[in-house]
Amino acid sequence: MRQNTSSPRTNLPFQCFHTCTAPGDNHKFTVLFVRGASPKRLSAKLVAFPQNEPVRVDMLYTGSKAGIHRFVAQIPLDEGANLQRYSFKIALLNDKQETIDVVWYSSLGMSREPPLLQHCFAFELNDVHPSWVKDLILYQIFPDRFASSKGYFTIDATHYAADTPIHNDSFEYKDLDEVHCGGDLDGISNMLPYIRGMGFDGIYLTPIFKATSPNKYDVEDYDVIDSHFGGNGALKRLRMNSFSYEMRLILNAPFNHTGDNHPWFDRQERTGKGARHHKDSPYRDFYSFKGNDDAYYYRNIPTNPKLNYGSKAVRHSMYKGHNSVIKKYLRVPYGIDGWCIDAASQVGDEGTSLNNVRRLKQMCEQARSVREDTLLIGDFPSDGRYALNTDNNLDGAINYTGFLSPIRAFFGGVNLTGDPTPYTGEDLRRTCENYSVGMAQQVKICLINQLDNHDLPRFYSIIGGEKSLYLAALATLYTWRGIPCIYQGDELGDAINQYEIQPRSPLPFEAMRDHHVSPYSAKIQNALHELAAIRRSNEALTYGSQVFITSGGAHFGFIRLYNNRFSLVLVNVARQAINIDQGSMLLPLLAALYLPTDLEGQDDSEDTGESLLIPLSGRNVRRTDHGEGLEALYELLAREDLKVYSFGLTMSSDEFQEKFIKELTQGKTLTIPARSTVIVNNQAKA
Repeated sequence: MRQNTSSPRTNLPFQCFHTCTAPGDNHKFTVLFVRGASPKRLSAKLVAFPQNEPVRVDMLYTGSKAGIHRFVAQIPLDEGANLQRYSFKIALLNDKQETIDVVWYSSLGMSREPPLLQHCFAFELNDVHPSWVKDLILYQIFPDRFASSKGYFTIDATHYAADTPIHNDSFEYKDLDEVHCGGDLDGISNMLPYIRGMGFDGIYLTPIFKATSPNKYDVEDYDVIDSHFGGNGALKRLRMNSFSYEMRLILNAPFNHTGDNHPWFDRQERTGKGARHHKDSPYRDFYSFKGNDDAYYYRNIPTNPKLNYGSKAVRHSMYKGHNSVIKKYLRVPYGIDGWCIDAASQVGDEGTSLNNVRRLKQMCEQARSVREDTLLIGDFPSDGRYALNTDNNLDGAINYTGFLSPIRAFFGGVNLTGDPTPYTGEDLRRTCENYSVGMAQQVKICLINQLDNHDLPRFYSIIGGEKSLYLAALATLYTWRGIPCIYQGDELGDAINQYEIQPRSPLPFEAMRDHHVSPYSAKIQNALHELAAIRRSNEALTYGSQVFITSGGAHFGFIRLYNNRFSLVLVNVARQAINIDQGSMLLPLLAALYLPTDLEGQDDSEDTGESLLIPLSGRNVRRTDHGEGLEALYELLAREDLKVYSFGLTMSSDEFQEKFIKELTQGKTLTIPARSTVIVNNQAKA
């Protein structure tokens, strides 16, 4: 419900609302809600682009209630692009039915100008994404530092027990980024009951192919699982064990570059026919070379020569051949469920990102030719929409821009590079809304959201170890649109700061498994289990649209909507409770959830509701109404079976639920408790 502020006019004549909830029961029809002018003075058109040219369709007025008017149209669909786009054109008429004002409404908001195509609402005509993704909750693992099948870590021939955290002081003269610590895939297998017990139904591993470094981004052989991790047999065992726990297995795909010790490159001259030293090498065109005969390297790191996907041989080896890397691990006996393509924005030809979208699409097509429901994720350092908004490409991406970065800035006041970035709730809302513009809903629910990963300082540390804030952030993660992903050790809570546990520190996996690290870490583990159950109990949290409804200095709130289910989420990081005016905050809930059925046989068209104006005031959109029509919403909400949860300084209780529901359904304001995230779910009707 945002709007463009480029117009010099002071007010827009009405308020619009539309939620693109596809994939829903029926995305062939679209519904627009308008408030603030009599329906007799409104003319609405749907503007679709089935073949990239605008097609205008008159929308049918179907009734009004509580001053909200409903318009419906069938979306014109032609064979062609799978990604479909549309916007709305709403005209204000005078008594003679002459147009006196026009407003356009798109994913970017309301404006005086026709929206650009990439700013229109978007959905995919055919949902090509894995159906199992909507319930997926991932646990990311850095294998060398997670768990060892031996029961202890081995660092430079010294055994370190895993029943307590290993303090960094133990490694004063060692750089752990250069040392193998002994974690392996069989150790992960042994920890599957622990991971499953917290509600995770998928694990995502950082690279595991044979490589020199502990992080394995410098691959030497894609056909071999590193011996430090137990070899190929260990991956087979992990796959079989994960099947028994009904868990998905996602592997990292470091396909942009190899290590310089790979036989194709062979810096050390082990084979005598590597591309680095031999211009007549059969692998010479696997890489690209500059005028000085030096190779192109990823981020100029000399151990990471970039693969040249302009080479047919590279494409055959990596994804086109019957036994190519991508296909091999999707088949039995490995049978993984998906790939996360590392450095996805850099994959391309001739040492550059040339033909990047084309190569990513080819990878996806070849993977799906083996297994149609393969999950294909891109790890983009920033904005990956240029690839996500193309047909039959990646399912989603690691959501740095639309979640990880703004969430860390809001809760911790720093950005991904550690710069002070004190975000307000309004900053977060604007950033996240901007990133979602023009992206199909089906793609949005395939974005992977995280608080942490192996490259970032621990989230618990950047928020100063505030326990209530940590719980509030976890609740935000689990209610956000997309796939929640917890990085290993996030469940340790206060032990992270107490023992200076870094992103790549060895973890006390035996104590973790037995819930003995600390009382607070056990509380976090229980909270993760509860949040997983809350998420899976409500389709709005797995499949639904996400609409921001309030934002301010230290708070924000959004609604998730899907069919007849909703979830209201309110976040407050201030040290005191915040009272927010309800006003038209819950308009999306009233319009999208209740009006479609309640309108049948009703007509409140004489109720003009023209007291509502929306002033343009920069990025802070302030509405002048005072909740007209909320009485109807109170009545409808009172019929719902509502369940209220709170995570943070205020925790869930029957007393809190009763108080909050009363305020929600009867009051003019809502109180968000300090340092807490409140979740309100309506329960499924029998």
